[in-house]
Amino acid sequence: MSRKFERFLMNTRPALLTALLATQLACGEASPPAVTVGPVSYDQNELLGLSTAHRRELGRLAAFGLSVADSSEARLGRPAVQRWEEDLLLDLLAAHRVLADAGVDDPVLEARYLTDPEYELTVRHILFFSERWRTPTHRAEAERKATRALTALRGGADFAETAARLSEEPGAEGRQGLLSPGREGAWVDEFWTAASALEVGEISAVTETEYGYHILRLGDRKIVPFPEARAVVIRELAPRVGDPLTLVEAWRSDEEAREEALDDAEELGLILPPGELEALRRRWSDMTHRWAAALGFRYGLSPDQVAVAARRALALSAQGAVIARKELADIDDVLRARYEIEVAEAR
Repeated sequence: MSRKFERFLMNTRPALLTALLATQLACGEASPPAVTVGPVSYDQNELLGLSTAHRRELGRLAAFGLSVADSSEARLGRPAVQRWEEDLLLDLLAAHRVLADAGVDDPVLEARYLTDPEYELTVRHILFFSERWRTPTHRAEAERKATRALTALRGGADFAETAARLSEEPGAEGRQGLLSPGREGAWVDEFWTAASALEVGEISAVTETEYGYHILRLGDRKIVPFPEARAVVIRELAPRVGDPLTLVEAWRSDEEAREEALDDAEELGLILPPGELEALRRRWSDMTHRWAAALGFRYGLSPDQVAVAARRALALSAQGAVIARKELADIDDVLRARYEIEVAEAR
């Protein structure tokens, strides 16, 4: 055994040493499947000494790796996102009932809303990609590029043309950096804060978000009509009038009561603001991006490469990888809804 391999074993998670060593010594004879996830399969010889718990963990990792490899993370997350949407609908229904019981009607709500309305913003932006997990060197270079672009803009360069030429966001060339109109919750907090602080026509300073460095230009600001903002208003006001949380907790603790409450919300025509729905989808996207980065999965891997990457991810001891594996365990039902995961008990 080489010194390099010995050092590798010494630094590998103790619970996996036996399994990894057994793989090195396996004679290559066919053995029954130990873990199967779609096109990914490990036989008993590969996983000798690996506990049943670690085999299940490996199955989850392989399932997630497959979703990253074929860029189907959004499809994978639909059950989770739907559950989050339902939770918000329960919050909305509870607030509606509390205010109705207190006799607070829509004219009162609208009058209050107009004292502090929501806004919809139209923004163009230029993005220099450099997520926060990138190296300091990578992030510093992206910030320098953003600073040079801002200098050109303040010197009179056209924002739309500059965005089309420099922005690293996919599709920016065609859209010239123009985003769909957004409301609070539609964009990450730092982006929204920077955009909402601008006057129409004003250009922001370089703004950092989890995606990199942005320059923003506010094109328009409109008040969101009350009917569209009602969901936000009643959830803000209800806790001052009654106790919506007690209703929500009762619905969430009983699946039958939960389904009945969701039916009531549908009958009342309660809907969530578009920005909140987008925020939920972004929440899932951000989670999967973080997991993929921490565990070493990437788009385009073959099933065989996913199998290798999943075994490697099982042995990673970095904090980000440990957290990612724990969070994947929390969505085991989501992974199993997307992939058939079969795990044989360890012998």
